[in-house]
Amino acid sequence: MPKIQLAIILASIAYFSTASAGLSALYGGVISLTNTVLVNRHIRKQKNNATISAQAGVGMMVVSVVMRMTVVVGLILIGIFALELNAKAVIISLALGMCGFLMDKVLEK
Repeated sequence: MPKIQLAIILASIAYFSTASAGLSALYGGVISLTNTVLVNRHIRKQKNNATISAQAGVGMMVVSVVMRMTVVVGLILIGIFALELNAKAVIISLALGMCGFLMDKVLEK
């Protein structure tokens, strides 16, 4: 459970709510959580296939990175251009959520 990530996202939503951009910050946080779900899915898939070759593992990693970045960039573009959300709030909340994800991963071990 990404505790630090959620706390940071909630703090960014609270901060941006004072500037009438809380929904944009929430959207950025959801993108960050989506990335977390995709990373965890890839890690589980790698653990289940522990007997695969190194080349297959690298191939799976490349597919995972391309998929995650495509989803993240696509969601950012949808939020900014289609939904017309505050770009700064979306990006800052996403970046802070990613930092929280990294902190959770470091403290998990």
